[in-house]
Amino acid sequence: MIPETPTEILPLFPLNVVLFPQSRLPLHIFEERYRILISESITRDTEFGIILIQDQEIRPIGCTAVVSDVTRRYDDGRMDIIVEGRKRYTLQNLVDMPAPYLCGKISWFNDIAEQVDDSLRDRAVALHNEFVQKVFNGSVRPVLGTDVRTTRSFHLVQKSGLDLHQRQLFLGMNSENNRLNYLIRHLESMIPALVSKQKIEELAKNDGYSQE
Repeated sequence: MIPETPTEILPLFPLNVVLFPQSRLPLHIFEERYRILISESITRDTEFGIILIQDQEIRPIGCTAVVSDVTRRYDDGRMDIIVEGRKRYTLQNLVDMPAPYLCGKISWFNDIAEQVDDSLRDRAVALHNEFVQKVFNGSVRPVLGTDVRTTRSFHLVQKSGLDLHQRQLFLGMNSENNRLNYLIRHLESMIPALVSKQKIEELAKNDGYSQE
């Protein structure tokens, strides 16, 4: 069971992306209701929830975001922004609120208490660095061994070639060791397949996350 904490109401931004804690994601904001949501978030310095919508179905687990930068404002009100992922939540249900955008009743959840296996972390980092070197050819920085963030898996997963279904599954895992094991198995199966130029090009454009 994922340990959950009490519920609250959160503004929601359904997108065909998966946002992770610690990740940075550029977004183009054009729809009026989400211009309002983003403007309110910037003015009030508040979080909102990004959540995956796929085949017209909203997935139950999402991640909150804050606007870290507005890179461009257009004359017609559109915006280019960068958001940062903060913390994960479970959507309980949508609620009616006096706002033009969706809102949901959510509960927060965190990882289980565990000792992270350093050998898993080291193996995942090594495979990740091999993968990004082959796919991105130096344009993505390798992860340094001195990086001691406790949830390193959320950093590694951003450039690991997972599809949307796999990313959503990964977001819902509540164990760092389980996430590292998942990444290791995935990368061990992917790296030998990196023999075709077409496959490498496909993977290289299969995420939109920005480096920190």
